[in-house]
Amino acid sequence: MKRTLLSVTICLGLVLLLAGAPAALAVVGNAYFPQNTTLTLDGSSYTIVQSSNADQISTSGDTLTLLMSAGQEFVLKSSDRRVMTNSGNYSYSCSSSESSLTVNIPVGSSQTTVTVTPKGDCTTSNVSSSGGGGGGGGGAASTTPTATPSITPATSPTGGIRATPKAHGLKEGDTVSAQGSNDPDIYIVNEHGFKRLFLNPIIFNFYGHLGGFNKVSKITATTRDAFMVSGLFRNCENNDKKVYGVEVTGEDTGTLHHVNLSGDQAVAQDGEFFKKVFCINNNEFNWYTSNGTKFGSAYSALSQLPVYKRK
Repeated sequence: MKRTLLSVTICLGLVLLLAGAPAALAVVGNAYFPQNTTLTLDGSSYTIVQSSNADQISTSGDTLTLLMSAGQEFVLKSSDRRVMTNSGNYSYSCSSSESSLTVNIPVGSSQTTVTVTPKGDCTTSNVSSSGGGGGGGGGAASTTPTATPSITPATSPTGGIRATPKAHGLKEGDTVSAQGSNDPDIYIVNEHGFKRLFLNPIIFNFYGHLGGFNKVSKITATTRDAFMVSGLFRNCENNDKKVYGVEVTGEDTGTLHHVNLSGDQAVAQDGEFFKKVFCINNNEFNWYTSNGTKFGSAYSALSQLPVYKRK
């Protein structure tokens, strides 16, 4: 497979898949929000900001309970400018259009429970609660809420129309290759309209649950190209907190580079950053890194990410 690498600046709109969000080193919890999400709490609507991250959230009456681990960050906004009273004394702010609360658990802290009980509304701009933000160690809830929050995905802040697997008769997790193509590249697609390359047959065979080569869907080159290629990986099997960019260095060879950015920084440069991150397993990670001993130099900006392109 002949490849050309282009380095381009990826700069889509601001707002996060972690918009106030977990740093790149944070553990991705079970309550991770890849897009702005509407939360209904006691009849009022709030926005959980894109890329907010927690181990668990629940609601009871007018109270939101967050269970969070070190490095996680959760951002809640209210267009009604509600006062964000909370058990951890985390700072909130009020502007003329909204109030906003950021709960940030410092690295090295133990798992923390924070309750948020909005009260009334802000009466002045730039109001903040007493106590420092991000102090960690919030108080535990007096009761254990069991209700499931009512959440509705909000409109993507980055906008734009992107191909989806469903629109092409596919589904997330399908492996695809262009029939009649001179290049036998095999990809897997995700629900956000991105695809990742299996660099070589060895790597492809690390994922036996995909069914092997006989399960690869044959599609047209036009359909293949409708999905943007991504080289952003995270070792989900090992719950590695870091995101890596792959650099193709030769015929069927490549190197992983740590993307050394916080979640905020990454999304400020590319609002769809986390939609492009694909999970890989230990076998693939170890193949690229010689069992964790060999990495390329870290990337400090997304403009350094190589873009895979066929000739």
